[in-house]
Amino acid sequence: MRRIMRLAFVAIAGFVCMPAVVRAQQMPPVPVDKEVRIGKLDNGLTYYIRHNEYPKNQVDFYIAQKVGSILEEDDQRGLAHFLEHMCFNGTKNFPGNSMVKWLESVGVKFGYNLNAYTSIDETVYRISSVPTERIGVQDSCLMILSDWADGLLLEGKEIDEERSVIHEEWRSQLPPNMRIMEKLLPEIYPDSRYGHRLPIGTMEVVDNFPHQALRDYYETWYRPDLQGIVVVGDIDVDRIEGKIKEMFSKIEKPVNPAERVYFPVADNEKPIVAFGSDKEQDKYVSQIMFKYDALPDSLKGTMADVTTAYLLDMAQMMLQIRLNEQGQKADAPFAAASAFYGEFIMAKTKQAFQFAMLPKGNSFDEGLKAVYREALRAKRGGFTATEYARCRTEYLSQLEKAYNNRNQQENKTLAESYVRNFIDKKPIPGIETEYQMMSMIVNQIPVEAVNQVFSQIVSDKNLVVLGMMPAREGESCPKDEDILALLSQVEAENIAPYVDNVKDEPLVSELPAAGKVVKENMLSDFGAKEWILSNGAKVILKKTDFKADEINMMAVAKGGTSVYGNDKAADLMFMPAVLEQHGLGSFTNSELTKLMAGKQVSLKVSLDDYVRRLSGNTTPKDLKTYMEMIYMTFTGLTVTPDEFAAMQNLYKGLIQNQAQNPNFVFQKKVQEYLYSSPNKQVFGVSDIEKANREDILSIIREQLANAAEFTFVFSGNFDEAELKALVEQYIATLPSVKGKKQELKHSPAVEIKSGNEEKEFSLKMEVPQGSAAVIISGKMPYSFKNRLMASMSAQIISARLLSEVREKEGAVYSIYTQGSQDRLSEVSVVYQTIFQVKPEKKDRALEIIRSEFEKLAKETPVEELDKVKEFMVKQITGDEQTNSYWCSMMAGNELLPSEVCVKAEQVIQSITPKEISGYVNEVMKQNNYRVLVMMPESK
Repeated sequence: MRRIMRLAFVAIAGFVCMPAVVRAQQMPPVPVDKEVRIGKLDNGLTYYIRHNEYPKNQVDFYIAQKVGSILEEDDQRGLAHFLEHMCFNGTKNFPGNSMVKWLESVGVKFGYNLNAYTSIDETVYRISSVPTERIGVQDSCLMILSDWADGLLLEGKEIDEERSVIHEEWRSQLPPNMRIMEKLLPEIYPDSRYGHRLPIGTMEVVDNFPHQALRDYYETWYRPDLQGIVVVGDIDVDRIEGKIKEMFSKIEKPVNPAERVYFPVADNEKPIVAFGSDKEQDKYVSQIMFKYDALPDSLKGTMADVTTAYLLDMAQMMLQIRLNEQGQKADAPFAAASAFYGEFIMAKTKQAFQFAMLPKGNSFDEGLKAVYREALRAKRGGFTATEYARCRTEYLSQLEKAYNNRNQQENKTLAESYVRNFIDKKPIPGIETEYQMMSMIVNQIPVEAVNQVFSQIVSDKNLVVLGMMPAREGESCPKDEDILALLSQVEAENIAPYVDNVKDEPLVSELPAAGKVVKENMLSDFGAKEWILSNGAKVILKKTDFKADEINMMAVAKGGTSVYGNDKAADLMFMPAVLEQHGLGSFTNSELTKLMAGKQVSLKVSLDDYVRRLSGNTTPKDLKTYMEMIYMTFTGLTVTPDEFAAMQNLYKGLIQNQAQNPNFVFQKKVQEYLYSSPNKQVFGVSDIEKANREDILSIIREQLANAAEFTFVFSGNFDEAELKALVEQYIATLPSVKGKKQELKHSPAVEIKSGNEEKEFSLKMEVPQGSAAVIISGKMPYSFKNRLMASMSAQIISARLLSEVREKEGAVYSIYTQGSQDRLSEVSVVYQTIFQVKPEKKDRALEIIRSEFEKLAKETPVEELDKVKEFMVKQITGDEQTNSYWCSMMAGNELLPSEVCVKAEQVIQSITPKEISGYVNEVMKQNNYRVLVMMPESK
């Protein structure tokens, strides 16, 4: 790392025209954002406070602890994570479950706004999107943070009840790849704690630790010198600072505290090779990692920090483009590959530049050689000036967009940056300073600096090769010497430098004469305008200032893929892959990526059963390019035979061994159980092989052939005159057949089956785990109010299930119900509850679910509905300040006009308990209650 840092110093020194040796000794700190107030109490606790009004009338609270599972002794494994759970099970001011109940009463939902995580070196808690209108609510949230810091009750009864919840988390959150990793970590981290400290711990400790052990761990490590408070939102900074001092200064500074050690990771002279298998592992995957030292604390937060990060960002971006380009060839040696850098798996004290690879077929050999070859190609031949120029342009374009939207930075984004500053000393200059600083610096850093840094990282020293694969009879993991022999073969090659082929032509080569806006209407309910175009297409535009540098677009048309028969099943199942990664006109997908460097444009196409949709966003500066993309999507969406073959290889690599994985098996069975159409099933390898490129493109072109069927909705900060000219040139000229529209063809086969049915099957598993799906469906007329009631009733059920099934029964780790009402489907209402369950508690869990729906159909307690209303009012009030919300609402109204709800809060508040119960009862009495259960096979 020292050598890498010297190169970073040279890059900075060149910019400021000072001798590198001088700059190396005097690296200036990155300025701290003047908008955030940072302080430290006498007891050592650090706080960050910032006033921010996006969204308005909301605030986020965090408490970050520099504590994680790495600090556990062998007989404490799992206590850090267990302690995180206990923070929601009784504190000094909120005993029992009263914290969760109180927060939900003010619109803060458990699991969504109220959550936490434990990792190796840190534990972070958050209470987000808290309404700020009532000062007392703000103070109570600070009180909760104070209780977490120094006021946990840790009662024996609560500890014992939580053991079963942790057990279910272990059962459901330890998939095959994590089981393999747990076995390999001691090899990857020899003689290090990192080899034995996954946060979930061991169930032996979780089941048997004495209550006092958890209390002792809490007293040892949850202390002010290791804690940081972050408050960001629409608050009075002075008042919040005063409250923090009042509440947190009372916490005593520890005397002779235990040392917070950051454990080193040793270098390795010889490569470490670690491969493992599991019977339920569903894919072959491998990583090549080049370790290097983490930045020393003395340089964190300095110009060396941001410059090093920029150099590595550039290397990662250029390598990813190279890998994508290679992966889109029919003869690509791998199905997929990626490049990234960061912590060495889980260690803060060691970093790694990494390549991950999914092979074609069931052999690692050619894929491993290919990604290692690309690493060596970049090391030996470097990156080209043209590659670097494109990636630098993209970097600056993203930075400019963030700067232009500086007044609409989300609370969460800011708060989490301050958490990272507290835990990792990441710089927090603020976007204004960062934009000015980096705009100057990066234009002075040549590609040679990137090449030098990357060449120092890629070395046979500190090399680690990791692999995971299915465990099959007669097949074993590759031997270390065989993997090293593969790498040696590549090292012996004469690897040619990369050639950057760039297509020098416009995206749209020819355009017809512009069309016209032939009629304009005012849509006063939406505060929008409507243009009727000369080709029959319709445009709706709503100018907003929600974000200074954002324009959202959604185009919709009724009709979709339900018109196709079962003979097109394979094509329809594979079509989303083509729509995700396609070319336009004469540009392949990789060529299009290069062309769009520096342009902030996003456009996705989805062709569903009953709706055709294009959606995405851009910036005012890139609006013309975006309109070109829309034009070419309708007239020239394509995929080459090579790209199509590469896609087939990718998805075959992803799913060829999925039958090994119980989660995949259950997902597949659920689709088969709910839908009779083969088009709605989970595709397999044979479906991928049957998919036909020409037939898929033919379907896409048919679905996009008539622009007169579409309504294009724009919401954002556009110039109306500019948008009108672009619409007339790029949308009014799209091919169309005025007066002809595809009829909506309802098909029972693509909708959930009716009737009551319960079905159970068993499967052999490595870790016995039950899975269940409860699907309730019905037909109800669409209205905005009904759509809200589907969601609200599901939220009430979810809260009950968390209380009854998780907390009281200890049957699950996570359970919730989703409720939705669709505009166009005949089976328009669906409640789905899909969860993993302790096998012996399966019947009880299913009994509770049915019982809670039946009870809700009869009566809705006011207090339960009020909690949901608080949450939904807060949520939708924030949504109404986003362009994506208005695009979705206006586009939806085009598909099926209903009452225009521009004041959703009034509708939410008007809904009565009787209406909720009546809605649920109407659905339940249609008797469409389907249950599918998968249980472990008896041994």
